[in-house]
Amino acid sequence: MIFDKCHQAAWQLKDPSNLAVTRILFGFLMAVDIHFERGFAEVDHRFGGFTQCHFPLFDFVKPLTFQWMCLVYLLMWLGACGIMVGYNFKLSCLSFIIPYWYILILDKTSWNNHSYLYGLLSILLLFSSANHYCSVDAWINPDIRNKPVPNWNYLLVKFQIFLLYFYAGVKKMDPEWLGGYSMKNLGGHWVFTPF
Repeated sequence: MIFDKCHQAAWQLKDPSNLAVTRILFGFLMAVDIHFERGFAEVDHRFGGFTQCHFPLFDFVKPLTFQWMCLVYLLMWLGACGIMVGYNFKLSCLSFIIPYWYILILDKTSWNNHSYLYGLLSILLLFSSANHYCSVDAWINPDIRNKPVPNWNYLLVKFQIFLLYFYAGVKKMDPEWLGGYSMKNLGGHWVFTPF
């Protein structure tokens, strides 16, 4: 009985527009993020040193030469742009996901929890129908244009965001956060000067 209700709720058809907005914003933010936060601007400095910290069990993953790393970043950027405009959506997602996780595994020291979230959201988008509205794919293929999407497309993204903030809240109940030690350095940043 409960399983049937959950199954019906997951497969209930929903309007695709909110999922399209999520896709567009995610693609745009990742296209901007690749240059600054993901390190494309400093690829020559980032992967040439001996002070790298690799993920355990992934020490065998090594950076490519400078030219190939630039192509990896370019492929990831093109994937993010493809996600944003909804062009060849599944291939664009894969073009973003594979280089993203490769670069994430290469350099453990430069990532935070949101880095994992971006990678997980891109995988969730891969399995979604986020290209049914306001996308090049929908413009090319009228069969999918404005076609409703199953509710599980929304539920997976919402659940992932819930997990992130739930565990972040639990983490902030430790003595370091409650005592203010974790925010001491961040609170001194120039952005917080007016406050």
